[in-house]
Amino acid sequence: MRDVVADPPRGLSGVAVDVTRISEIDGVRGELRYRGYPIEALATRSFLEVASLVIDGELPDRDGVVARTQSLSLERSMTSAQAALLSILPYDTHPMTMLEIALPLGDSATQKRAPVKNARQAQREGLLSLAAKVPTLVAAWLRTRAGVAPIAPDSSAAIHADFLHMLTGKPPSASEVALLDATQILQMEHGLNASTFAARVVASTLAPMSMALSAAVAALFGPLHGGADEAAYKMALSIGDPARAAEWVDAALARGEKIMGLGHREYRVVDPRAVVLRELAHGVAEAKGLLPVLRTLASVDDYAAAHFAKQGKAIRANVEFYKGAVFASLGLPPDAFTALFVMARIYGWGAHVLELWDDHALYRPSAIYRGEPQRSLP
Repeated sequence: MRDVVADPPRGLSGVAVDVTRISEIDGVRGELRYRGYPIEALATRSFLEVASLVIDGELPDRDGVVARTQSLSLERSMTSAQAALLSILPYDTHPMTMLEIALPLGDSATQKRAPVKNARQAQREGLLSLAAKVPTLVAAWLRTRAGVAPIAPDSSAAIHADFLHMLTGKPPSASEVALLDATQILQMEHGLNASTFAARVVASTLAPMSMALSAAVAALFGPLHGGADEAAYKMALSIGDPARAAEWVDAALARGEKIMGLGHREYRVVDPRAVVLRELAHGVAEAKGLLPVLRTLASVDDYAAAHFAKQGKAIRANVEFYKGAVFASLGLPPDAFTALFVMARIYGWGAHVLELWDDHALYRPSAIYRGEPQRSLP
């Protein structure tokens, strides 16, 4: 007779599977820190400063930021294999599918091999090379499928200014670049979420960095993870008017539907990133003609929060909820929102891969068998 063992928490909820020094989430207080620094303070800093902090553990000095900028500038162009891929993909290929396929095609011959122990500098440079190509890939694919020739990256421009130029063909305003910088900082890193866990699992097998990142892209694609930004924005468009928000929420909950972008596994109070992003979104919504969309999102957030509060639940918008309105204001189509998430989170994923390789262990969890006992074939 087999021993009776209690079932583990579904979805590994509350189970600590590893140790990290990269970010800390305080779900009770509604706080997020990268390497000890509060996200609210980091959101006003340079994107590359924060990327350096997440990857290396400390904010760089001025020379470090310049070096990082130069490193990224040299690696922004797609590889020939990536360019060839974009030329043959069907035009209805989702940007996330494109990235999942394209990332491994960005590896050099050295990066295609298993990582070598105690080679963090080379591994770090490999990560930066892959990350720098993502904005170019996203902009090039959005233009290609629209029947417009891609624009080559400009190594002299800041990374997000360059991306917006490659996307639209026009120089972006300083406010647009600052908005994208802040939004991307807010979603750069967030503990052992599904996509980061996927990256660490694959990296633990000593697969190349690009394969771990490709696995993370696949996990992020799901509507219960990164795909919630696209779903929340489309929801606001379908509601159409802030005055209809309460009616829509009541009907959705009566059908037992989940409202995408509301609530978060980690936070028992409001997601601190959503607080910052809601304020940022208000700053551009009116100028870009998106104020009705933002007001609809805010009405859904506020009404749903009041509804759940009556049940003793603290459920508010997470960072995905308002992000779609920000990205739409920058000229991005809804199906590209999650690809922008990749542009930021790839630095967090890479930091976790490097951290795992610094003190390597193969991930090999177990499962409790609840099937038939041993039996004989008839």
